[in-house]
Formats: sequence, structure tokens, C-alpha cells
Amino acid sequence: MPPNFFFSFEIRYASFYCINGTNKRMREELLRRASALLERRGFTVFQCTGTHACFDLVARRGEDLFLIKALENIDSFTSEQARDLDKLSFMFNAKSMILGESTKEGRMDDGVLYERQGVPAISFRTMAGIIEGELPDSRKCKILSVSIDGAKLSEARRQKEYSLEDLSLKTRISKETLYRYEHEQIGASEENICKLERVLEANLRKPIDPFNRKSKPADDKTIFSFLGFKSIKAKSAPFDIAAKERKRLFAGEEADRRTMKKRARIYQHISKILESSPCFLLNDSKEDSLEGIPIIRRSELKEIKRARELLKLLEERG
Repeated sequence: MPPNFFFSFEIRYASFYCINGTNKRMREELLRRASALLERRGFTVFQCTGTHACFDLVARRGEDLFLIKALENIDSFTSEQARDLDKLSFMFNAKSMILGESTKEGRMDDGVLYERQGVPAISFRTMAGIIEGELPDSRKCKILSVSIDGAKLSEARRQKEYSLEDLSLKTRISKETLYRYEHEQIGASEENICKLERVLEANLRKPIDPFNRKSKPADDKTIFSFLGFKSIKAKSAPFDIAAKERKRLFAGEEADRRTMKKRARIYQHISKILESSPCFLLNDSKEDSLEGIPIIRRSELKEIKRARELLKLLEERG
């Protein structure tokens, strides 16, 4: 064994611990700031900390429901988390987002919409702006592009009595690119939109709604399906199944007692924000509830014929 083996190992371990400890603190601070901001703006908020879930923060104000995943580096968001978050957004009619500090390329820009695994990703300041009604006008995938208002561009060009060729000569942007801008087929570079705004003397930037996307309809086959519920399975949520018929419910399946108690405390809070009935779905139990959360035995579920019977039982045991 090399003489410096243990020394090298200690250095690497210390570096790993320091980096991960820093990331954890940054993420916790991000969640704290986001929670405080949302509460000041009238949202009811709950942090699902320590669950390794596809969302860390759930917040509601009226009809607006947010499911937020906080990450120091948004590139660590996984495809499984994305699938579950998309299904949950559909099931609960929620808006989902990733709240982050950086990407592998460096710190995230404010006022810019990123995307990871099909889920919108933004910085804290961008989120604060969105809450105040200030939408971003730039999008960054591989390169930064500004969303351009094609109708305004076309109108401003006609008011100046410029043809596409005239505008191309004045801005040194090709006619083909200008045509695609006017038909909103592509975004513009910051340099090009500045040229156009200067020549046409008009604001051509178009705000981007991060939530102007529909979650894919999801309906997994679960134990609730035969009662007429549309339902989904979620591997990276604080619960295992979510379902809706006339009302929504979510269920945690069999786990050790300690995990179930921890989940029960989370369920008490998020059920109010999600406006859904929580329960545990167990093979067997001597109790009808745990920490105020109804328990449904699988044998009981087999005897239930209608969704309303299950919802009534949850109400009686809750």
C-alpha cells in the first residue's frame, strides 16, 4: 500500500464532504428564501424536507398550486423525478418548476428560463419576478435566445415602410431569419434583437410563461383503478399512489413504522394544500389510522364497490 494512501484518502473524503455539505446548505437556504417569499405573497407553504422526493416545496394560493424542486445544480435533476413531477402536475392541476442556483456551466442567469428533462428551471430572482407578474423573455437550452413577438416585429416593420430586404440591409440579419422571427419559428440572439429594436424603435421582446405547457395525461393501473379512479404511481414522491374521481386522494403503501410516522406528519400538511384525502394502504393493521391518517386494508378495499364508498370511509377514519 502506498505510504501516502491514507493521507490522500482523507483529503479526497474531506473535499467530498465539504462540497456536498456546502451544496446541502445552499439548497436549504434556497428553500428557506423561497418559502418566505411565497408566504409573504399569501401562499400556504410546506417543505417536504428529507424525503428525496421529486418536489421539496408545495405551495397554494387560491387556484394556483406549485410543486417546486430545489437543487443547487439543476443538472442533477433526474428523468425519474421529471416523470413523476409531470404526472403529479397533471393529477393535481399544479405548476411544477425546478428552483436552482447553477448549471454545470456556472451560475444561472436571472430573467432567463432554463429547462431540464422538460421541466422549467429558474433562479430565485426569476421566481420572485414571476410571482410579481414579471415573466422572463429569454430562454437558454444550449444557447441563450430571446423570445421575440413576431406580430409586433411585423407591425413595426410595416409602420417604417420597410420590406424584409430593407430591414435585412439595415440590421445585417438575413431575410430568411427575419421571416422566421416574424412567424415566431425561432428565438433571437440578444445582439439581433437589440439591432431590431434600435432600427424599428420598438420593444419586440415577448414574455415567456414557464407554465404554458400541459402535463401529459397519465393513468397508471393501480389498486384504485377498478373503482373508477384515474390514478398514477410515483416512485419519487412522499406517497406511492395518487388518484382522482370526484375528489382526489393519495396513498402511502407498506413501510416500516418509523417511515410511516414520518410520512403521516407530512401527509397532514400537504393534504390541505393539495386539497386531497391522504391514507395508508396496508396489507393488514389492527389500527384504523396512524397519526390521524386513515388506514385502508387491502382486504377491505376488495369489498368496496364504488369510489364514493372509499371516500366516505376515508372521511370516517380521518
